[in-house]
This record gives sequence, structure tokens and C-alpha cells, in this order.
Amino acid sequence: MFHSATMIHPAVANPARNLLSLFFFTLLISHDPNYFTTKLGAQACTNILITPGASKTGDPMIAYNADSGNLMGMLYHYPASSKTTQNATSTAAAMRQIWNWDTGVYLGEIPEALETYNVVGNTNEYGLVIAETTFGGVDVNKNGRDTTSADAGDGATDSAAAATAKIDYGSLIYITLQRSKTARGAIQMMAELMDTYGYASEGESFSIADYLGEVWIMEVMGKGGAGVGGQYGSVWVAMKIPNGYISAHSNQARIRTFPRNDEENCMYSPDVVDFAKDIGIYKSAKDDPKDLKFSFSDVYDPVNFMGARASDARTWAIFSLFSDDPLFQSTYEAYAMGKDPSNRMPLWIKPKDKLSLEDVRAAMANHYEGTAMAFDYDVGAGIYNSPYRPRPLTWKYQDVSYHNERAVATQQTGWNFVAQIRLNMPRSVASVLWFAVDDSSTSPRFPVYGCSTAVSDAYYGKGTQDGVPAPLLKFDLSKAFWVQNMVSNLVYTRWSDSYPIVREKIDMIQKSFEDELYFLDEQILAHYDHGGKNVEEILRLATSFSVQAGDRLHKEWMMFYGELFARFRDFYTVEKDPSDPVCNCKVKEHEISDDWKERIVKETGDKYQCNDDDSVSDISVTRLRRSKFPNESEVNAAVK
Repeated sequence: MFHSATMIHPAVANPARNLLSLFFFTLLISHDPNYFTTKLGAQACTNILITPGASKTGDPMIAYNADSGNLMGMLYHYPASSKTTQNATSTAAAMRQIWNWDTGVYLGEIPEALETYNVVGNTNEYGLVIAETTFGGVDVNKNGRDTTSADAGDGATDSAAAATAKIDYGSLIYITLQRSKTARGAIQMMAELMDTYGYASEGESFSIADYLGEVWIMEVMGKGGAGVGGQYGSVWVAMKIPNGYISAHSNQARIRTFPRNDEENCMYSPDVVDFAKDIGIYKSAKDDPKDLKFSFSDVYDPVNFMGARASDARTWAIFSLFSDDPLFQSTYEAYAMGKDPSNRMPLWIKPKDKLSLEDVRAAMANHYEGTAMAFDYDVGAGIYNSPYRPRPLTWKYQDVSYHNERAVATQQTGWNFVAQIRLNMPRSVASVLWFAVDDSSTSPRFPVYGCSTAVSDAYYGKGTQDGVPAPLLKFDLSKAFWVQNMVSNLVYTRWSDSYPIVREKIDMIQKSFEDELYFLDEQILAHYDHGGKNVEEILRLATSFSVQAGDRLHKEWMMFYGELFARFRDFYTVEKDPSDPVCNCKVKEHEISDDWKERIVKETGDKYQCNDDDSVSDISVTRLRRSKFPNESEVNAAVK
């Protein structure tokens, strides 16, 4: 059973993840002694949703950063299958085993579909794309009080739902991609899966886009065995983003009120309001007997300080870049900083200009630059102005709690992508995943067709949703995850010096891939112009390009790491200089800024003060020794 707008679906459960890597909130909240642990569980992600009318090319796009320290960056691939390719006599072939994507816990098995579609990462051969961010939400088993614990681990919960429900949010994505062709079909499939097999996760926001040009945001709350009859389904709302607009979400539920009689633009589960009443977290207002003012977000994931500052602030940063309202940034600044949680942002905005692929990539590399939340200039940024901080996200000094900012681009990203659904291309080659592993601001993306029947070995891997633990302690230079982490971690230590070089390199690579993709598209279109009957050749071209793109990028980035290491070793900056007979290079010292000099002197007094203003630095002595003086005594005399 499925309903749209006025018709809808229920579903299943509670256990999965809590907002883990994200929360850096500043301030001390003394009202709840568990405040700092209740919202610091699980993964934290960021999504941007772009409708065709808001895109320069007329293509819907979905951008996704998958952020967790225990998520290894890899590209999943599920080949298409049909009953004829399955072993009909094998029980294993007829059933699909399910593991929780966050925890790796085995959840059970469900019947496999008779036909499944080719899936590469988070897109499939029909141009369907699904992404997510986790908001966790209230603990439905404890009268709406959020008591999930960071100590319990990613996706952990004390609910018994995991023992009953078989579908977690990660499995929900990949099973749906294998079984659905459109966004509406995906929403129906997700509801059916949760309703039939139970939902083993908590609060989740999904981004869904398709070849028809529709872009949807769907928010789901697991029932966790609460309510009448100990239900393990879910309640949910899905809304279509109006064409010409963009939306975003980042670990805070965003759908508030929603229409009940607009089947074209809104779908929801029939008990989305009643369930909240059953567990005691919502009551009908006297002036609203039909509950038309019911707000999904405010009831199932009410905003608190961290929900604004560590989560929705990323959406604020994205909207501030693109909004056609010049006052948007200042209007919602207090909300983003956790000072005015009642001043909620709109679910979608109209951009001042249509967005390009590069605009979206740049937004996913944001560190709050140029805003009140920028953190690349304070003492924590170090002498190289780094917009990165070590974990944990919150810390105490003299019994006062503080936080670090949580930006869109972050070091714990496992993998990231910008999915582009080209509506001017035949459906089988419409979807392209611009994919990267590690930090979205320091790693280049390469294009992969959604119809590709293979992926680059440098990026390919199986995840915990397939019962395979990530080899995070096995260093392997044949895998892009490690090489891109090598570049990122080098850059973090010399940010102001090295990041402009990395950014220039990434932009050059992306432009080159865009040009290559254009020429390959022309070859593929030529086949369609001749009837498009040679499907095997079309798939061969798309697959070969996708695999080679990943292989080539991996090799190039390994070489680039060597170049960066040689250039920035030992706190020097080494540049080419053919006129230098020693190394054909200049070895420059990096002098710290006056701000840092002032901080050092204020903290240390005269500890480092020179007693002799004519002192010669070590590097100067070395140069004297090499160039002018044949022996040590003459060097010493020159120094004096």
C-alpha cells in the first residue's frame, strides 16, 4: 500500500545512527547533563539538491559528502541481474543478506527482486540518484527525550528494533537504487521496504532526483517499537522541490508543515501525526483540530543549539552563497550560530543565478569563509590558517564546555560526489557521478557513468552494508583513499601555502575531465543517431571511460603528492629556479605572520628574545659556507 500527498505509508524502527562526526558546538548547556553526549553519535553528512530550473545546464544535481572517521572511501558497484542470471535452485541466490551500514551488524535477509538495475555508487542506469544525511531525532521509546549516546557507537541504540527490523537507511538506499527507476517510484519502494521488513534506523533525510527532472527531499523517523502494538515501521514526509529552486540538508530535519491534498508535490505516511500523538510528543491545538500546523521537524527533531550550530549552519552557509535575497546571510546568522533557534530557514530558496557544476563543487568545499563562523584565523588555525581542528568536537576547560565549528568540507569525509543527471542525453547514459574519496575540498572528482558495468580498481570496494569490514588499518597505495588522504593531510599542515596550489590542480583536472566527457558523449550520441541498437558498444564506451578516468586520476594524484611533498618539506617552500646551480631551485623560509609573532611574545615574554641584533640565521651561515668562504674560521670571522 502506498499513498501520495493524501495517501501515504508507514514503515519501521529505531536503532541506527546518531550524529557522530559533526557536532562542534560552543557553549555550555547545563539544563541536560547528557546534552553533549546525546547528539554526538554517528555519521554526519551534507547534501545539496538542485532542480533543473536552477541549473545552468538544465540538469538536476545532487551533491553529497559522506562524513565519518570509520567510513573508508570507495565506490560501490552492484551489477544488474535478472531471474535468468540467478541460480534458481539456490536459496542464497533467492535471498539478500542485510548488514547495517553504520554498525556492520547483521540484520537478516529478505527476498531478492527478480530483476535489479545496475548501480554505481549512489546512482543507477536509469538516472536515479539517492543521497542522505542523518538527523537522529527524538528517542521515540522515551517519550520524545533524545537520549542516544555517543558512547554507544555509530548507529547504536538501546532499542530492540535492530533485532526485529531488517532494513537500515544504508541498505534502504542501495536496495532502492537496484529496484527503482524514478524518484516517485523510489519513495514508494522505500516506504514498501520499511513497511514490509522494518526500519532499523532513526531519523534520516534523503535527497532523491531522477531523469524526469524531479528532485525530492524525504524525511523519515523510525518508530523503534514504540506506539500502539510495538510498531517497527516509520513515519515520513516527502516534498518535491519546486523547479527553479534549490534545497539542502545537513543533519537537522528540515520539513516543517506540509500540504495534505497536493499529491503532485507531497507524499507522507498516513500516521505521521497520529504516531507522534501515540508516543506523547504532540497534541492537537484547539485552533488546529485537523493538525494542519503539525511540523515534522519541530516534533520529531526539534532544533537545539547543536542542531543549529553544528548541523543546519552548513545549510545556512550554502544558502548564503546562492540566495537571491542579499540579506539572507545576516537574516539567519543568529539562527545558524545557535542564538535564535526559532528563526528557522526556508526549506528551499531561489538562487540569484543558475548554478553550474563548478558552483556546486565549490559549495561542497565551504569552510564558512567570509562569515561570522569562519575559523581560519583564530589561535586554533595555527600559523598556516587551517580551517580544520582535531577531534573531539567538544572540549572543556575549567569545567566550561566549548566546541569547534563543523563546516561542509571536513577531514572525516569518506567519499563525496556531485551527481549530474543530463536531461539532454539518452536515459541510459544520462547520470554521471563526479566521484572522489576523502575531503571534498582537497580531493579531485572523476566522472563515472551510472550505466558503467565496472569501476576503477583504485576506487572500487565493498562496504559494511555487504558484510565487509573496511580495511582502515591496511595502508595500500593502490587505493585512491590512501593517496588522497596523503595529499589532504599534508595540506592541512601547510594550508595557506599549499591549498591554493591544490585548488588550482583540482580545477585543472575537473576541466580536463569535463572536456573529455563532452567528446565521449558525442561518440555515444552518434550511436543513438544510428538507431542506438548497439547497446553493448555504448556500454563498453561508457565503462571504459569511467574505469580509465579513475585509474588515470589515481596515478596523477600520487605524482602530485610527491610534488607537494618535495615542495613543502621541513617547513620550507621549495620553488623552481634554473639559475641556481646547487638544486635548480629556491629554498624559502616561511616567516610567521605578525599576529603570531605577537601571540608568541605575549605568551613567552623574553624567552626567545635575541641578545645580539646582529645574529645570523642558520640558513645564512650555510649560504656563507657554500659561497664565499673556504673554511670554518673565515665563516666565523664573517659572522662576527
